Formats: sequence, C-alpha cells, structure tokens
Amino acid sequence: MTSSTGPGDDAETTLSVWTYPYADGARRLEQRLSDGSAGDVVVLDGALVTWLPGRATPQVRELQGAARTRSLGVGFWGLLFGIVTAGPDLAALRGDLHATLDSTLSGVGIGREVLSDLRRGLRPGCSAVAVICAEPVLVEIESVSTLQPRGSRPHETGPVRTTRQPLTTDQEAALRRVFSA
Repeated sequence: MTSSTGPGDDAETTLSVWTYPYADGARRLEQRLSDGSAGDVVVLDGALVTWLPGRATPQVRELQGAARTRSLGVGFWGLLFGIVTAGPDLAALRGDLHATLDSTLSGVGIGREVLSDLRRGLRPGCSAVAVICAEPVLVEIESVSTLQPRGSRPHETGPVRTTRQPLTTDQEAALRRVFSA
C-alpha cells in the first residue's frame, strides 16, 4: 500500500513498514542491514516489532544495524504499534465504532488507512521493520527485504507486506517536536 500526501505537499521522507508473516523475518532484515547487504543505510529512525505466538502484545525496540540520524525513541514506536494492535480492542470497550485512537497520529501524517493496513499484516506470530527515511534509502532496504535465507523451511517464509506513508516536512518536524528523545 502506498498512501500519498495532499496536493502541493512536499514529501521529504517516508514511513515504511515491512511486515513478515513469521516471527523471525524482521530480525533477518535487521541482520542484512547490519552486515552491509543493503549498503550503508542511514535512516531518521527505525524500529523492530516481534509478536510471538501466544503473547497478548508485540515487543517493540529500536532498530539496530542502520545508522540513525535522529531518535524518536521507543515512545513513538510503542504508541504507533500499540494503536495498531490494541486500538480496536480499546475502542470496543467504550463501544466506539470509529476507533478514536486511530486519529491520534493523523497530525503527523499517519492516518486510519495506514493503521488499518498495518493491522491486516501484523498478528501474533508476525514481525515487522519500520523506518522513516528518504526514498533512495527505501530502495536499498527494499532490495534486501524479500531475500529468503538459504535452507529456509516453508513455514519460515512467505510474502512480505509493505506499507508506506510519505511525510511532509511539517509532519516530520511535528514528529520530532513531540517524540524526539
């Protein structure tokens, strides 16, 4: 899925999330970023999400292996993926059919469509890598995001789901203002 900004908006960076249908997929991409398979990758910030089977919520931590120019901190990534995974359940407790939490990040360019797309891919047993970076860096990461390891068993592989949301300069500045560590 690719979302766009409004007419006349100047997208400088993009939030991209690669979601894997198995728990080890994101760690494998992180390893490829560490070993130089994608070149010297520099991102604004990034996170790794692992949702182990049987756990109520995913684990979120900062991405390793790629140089980061800024840190939004785990507070931002935890909020984003908390809304993705728990938002519908929290809304249902209040009888809210429109998931009020889904509008929480709209001011920084992350709207309901992006959250819904992430929900379709991130489930127990899945994992994801999320980054905010420039388009040329996305191309480098994309080139190694779908490589399957040698000797993989069928249950360890599957299609990678990509979600992208361009961010304007103002939206990126708002993210930094609110979340920078």
